[in-house]
Amino acid sequence: MKSIRLTAICILLFCIHSFGQSCNCAREFNFVKDKIEVNYAGFKDKVNLKTQSSYDKYTLSFLKRTQSVTISAHCVYLINEWLTFFKDGHILIGRNRISKEREESELQERMKNIDRKSLSSDKLSSLAKNKGTEGIYINEDSGVRIALIRSKTDFRDYAGIVISSAGKLSPGQVVLELKMNKDTLKGIAYDRYFIPTNVIFPIKKDAFGTYIREGIKEAAKELPLEPSVSSKLLSAKTLYLKINTFNQTNAKKIDSLFKANRSNLAQIPNLVLDLRNNGGGADFSYRPIPPYLYTGPIRNIGSDILSTADNIAGWSAVATTEGIPPDQKDFMNDVVKKMEENKGTFISLSEDSTTTFDSILPNPKKVVILINKNCGSTTEEFLLLAKQSDKVTLMGEHTSGVLDYANVRGIDFLCMPYMLYWATSRSKRIDQGMAIDNIGIMPDKELKPEEDWVEEAKRFIER
Repeated sequence: MKSIRLTAICILLFCIHSFGQSCNCAREFNFVKDKIEVNYAGFKDKVNLKTQSSYDKYTLSFLKRTQSVTISAHCVYLINEWLTFFKDGHILIGRNRISKEREESELQERMKNIDRKSLSSDKLSSLAKNKGTEGIYINEDSGVRIALIRSKTDFRDYAGIVISSAGKLSPGQVVLELKMNKDTLKGIAYDRYFIPTNVIFPIKKDAFGTYIREGIKEAAKELPLEPSVSSKLLSAKTLYLKINTFNQTNAKKIDSLFKANRSNLAQIPNLVLDLRNNGGGADFSYRPIPPYLYTGPIRNIGSDILSTADNIAGWSAVATTEGIPPDQKDFMNDVVKKMEENKGTFISLSEDSTTTFDSILPNPKKVVILINKNCGSTTEEFLLLAKQSDKVTLMGEHTSGVLDYANVRGIDFLCMPYMLYWATSRSKRIDQGMAIDNIGIMPDKELKPEEDWVEEAKRFIER
């Protein structure tokens, strides 16, 4: 594979959020590029004889742009743009989830690196009266109140400055850096961990994205965090269970949820399982669910894993984290051993198989699973299992389509306070013509955004 590399240059511009002499964007970009080319399980599928030339040109154009970047968040923005070439939600830049100590120190560094701007009371009063793009806005999702002002740099036309927030954000922090692009604002939004995320906000009258001009309607208040699992009776005939994540840290709560509802599940004929916005996690987290869905043999399609030094290190690190069942730790350690014996190749992580249970439970008789575009990864793995049941109907909208390349592992950047993550495994589904990436899993019955999805599911299942 041809390699493109530009000489890393030291950038001698210093401010609180600038690179130091030994750290610059060109060097970090080359680091990311090399890691993806070697370790990403989908690289040879995405960069092949047909796409090699376009990949080389695309990469070279980004490498050149990195030479003038002096701020780490702007470097992440460029790298995120470059990563879109692969069209894979399992390649991303995030925070350190393995080491709490490392993440805390990097969080403090990211907080220091956030740009700040002070706003006078006169300026705020003026913005409150403004009817143009500038103004004071409320984020409907979080209740954060910001001032959007003109603040021209190479990376932005507008800056979104925090006025007030009930979360970690503090007044004066620049949490949006946006450029005007026809009828959208495109650029960077900083999440609650101060990770820069690439965003595109459609502009509407008195709103952009989830931000609404203050005074147009009552400001949304900071909502309490939704519990990771919950349950309620929709009627005497229908039980409702909600699972927000299959993250390994939620596995015990999911198990407890099903144990607490064992009597209801045994007696009530209908189940609505709400998985909306469940972005995935670990397969073992959904172990309590399949027995209640089972109506016949379940076909499982296996996957292969790319064995490289970084992937071995990533799997080894995950095997030591808290919350993983002993059998899963043993499985991961066996995988690591097999990878170490077969470096540089794909090895089988799992073969195609069939799962059977001893019996079909009389209840629930019918199951509706609510899904949307934010369901991905492990949640899609579960849905492929679930939709084989005669009891199950999927309702909502298509899922995100990020499963063909999975088992994400990561590594720290060279000097920026972020982690790079990529998929280490490749589903055998791809070679069987059953890929779902960038397609998703389709619902059996579509629902419109303006509908009450829980009520529609109840009405459908009780009909």
